[in-house]
Amino acid sequence: MQQQQPHDISPWNQNNDDLLTVTEQQVDEFKTPYENFQQQQDQYKKQKVIKVNTTNCRGETRLIRKLIAKNNWKEVFNDGDICLLGLPFKQQNYDEYFSQIVNRYPGMDLLAHKTQSSFYLNKFAQYFPEEYEFFPKTYIIPDELDKFQKEYKNTRTYIAKPDAGSQGDGIYLLKNLKEVKTNESIVIQQYISKPLLIDKKKFDLRLYVLITSLDPYLCYINKEGLARFCTVDYEKPNDKNIRNSFMHLTNYSLNKRSTNFQVFNGKNILDINEGTKRTYTSIKKNLEILGYNNQDIENEIESLVVSYLKSLLPFLAFNQKLVFQKKVAEVKCFQVLGFDILLDEKGKPWLLEVNSNPSLQIEHEVFSANGKSVFEESLIDSYVKELVLGDAIKLAMMPTEDQEELPGFESYRKLDVDSTETIFSQMMQLYGFLSGYKFQEYLTSSKFQKLASFPQMTSQTFLKHDYDLLFRKIILRSCNTNLMDFFQFIIAIEQLAGKLNQDLEEMLDRITQNL
Repeated sequence: MQQQQPHDISPWNQNNDDLLTVTEQQVDEFKTPYENFQQQQDQYKKQKVIKVNTTNCRGETRLIRKLIAKNNWKEVFNDGDICLLGLPFKQQNYDEYFSQIVNRYPGMDLLAHKTQSSFYLNKFAQYFPEEYEFFPKTYIIPDELDKFQKEYKNTRTYIAKPDAGSQGDGIYLLKNLKEVKTNESIVIQQYISKPLLIDKKKFDLRLYVLITSLDPYLCYINKEGLARFCTVDYEKPNDKNIRNSFMHLTNYSLNKRSTNFQVFNGKNILDINEGTKRTYTSIKKNLEILGYNNQDIENEIESLVVSYLKSLLPFLAFNQKLVFQKKVAEVKCFQVLGFDILLDEKGKPWLLEVNSNPSLQIEHEVFSANGKSVFEESLIDSYVKELVLGDAIKLAMMPTEDQEELPGFESYRKLDVDSTETIFSQMMQLYGFLSGYKFQEYLTSSKFQKLASFPQMTSQTFLKHDYDLLFRKIILRSCNTNLMDFFQFIIAIEQLAGKLNQDLEEMLDRITQNL
């Protein structure tokens, strides 16, 4: 029986290139989705189930449990991969840092207080004036009461904020010097009387910034955020409206009690709407219609955030070393900060405040006509804060070397922050030496006088006993009249250089080389 010869199809392929091309396309159409599916499955299998320790959670509990369910993570009540502290670092949390990634940097809460934050921003503006023009003129009362009285102008409006206040408590506008409460610790700023308005109302932005490492210094800004609106149409402050909080203060905690408060009731929270709280994405659509350049605004916002983060680094890095000492390399932290930013009528962003513990609650209080209230989940808060905290946890879990290679991750964009040491790094080093390298330790007069033992730190006109006089002069207006904190130490060291007729930087270089 004659064997059947196979068909030779090579001439067909040679003369029918289109058919060959179509066949490859068809194969690719089936192959690509399958490969993507396989990659997703492999990635899912490799992805570690993150264990989140919620023992010390507070207002963010509902949000984190929602994220746990959404991402198939696991809630634990002892050692986890991530440990969420609802309050700032305390010494009793020390052990948590060696087995988990914790969401608090030691000392961050102190730096974000209104008085301390205002003080070192003013100081950085003094040393680096071109980089620090993004916050309103600020005075710390009672320390700078004399300065405020000299620079005060009755044609301007000022806003006073209590140091320990939050959620708008105790904030008031003033035009008259007699209205200043000099018997309590407050911060007074020039009021930005020409804000950018949307729907005739004043608003501010709450944007979220993430720090995942101090060495290397890795910082990110979230692409999403919140806009908080006043509930009364804006007018420039005058005697009749200056006490109208619903017109001048954007705090949600205040405006939620207004009868004009509007809960979002649209279909898409990313679209333009009339809610009293909105997404940053929706606001950018408003700005575009109004003729503002969103990219220019975002570049300016990023620039001010970077400058602020630059000022934080010396303090954070030093506190980290004080707390964990020789074990500092074993510790990994992260923290989300809330930046409150106001746009003026020219589109210039102004930094109003930085919150080291921004609210991560996803419920809002809804008031009925009879004044009673109920708590409901806020679609806007939930959407924004799921991105903020969820992606922050995923980034924090990532090895530092992997983060260095990425330009960002999911909703976070990496920021390029200069980590070069500044004069404040030397001041921190010297303060640490004098205070015995202890976390949150203050200086006594005797500790401050140790400076006199360094070469060239006394003169014919400034002797060792003059150190005690300088010490007492600096802390005279302090609530604690016996101890000097780091911010007062900065003032003291500046005045010391002047009394010794020495260049401050050269003096610090000489001292720190002898430590």
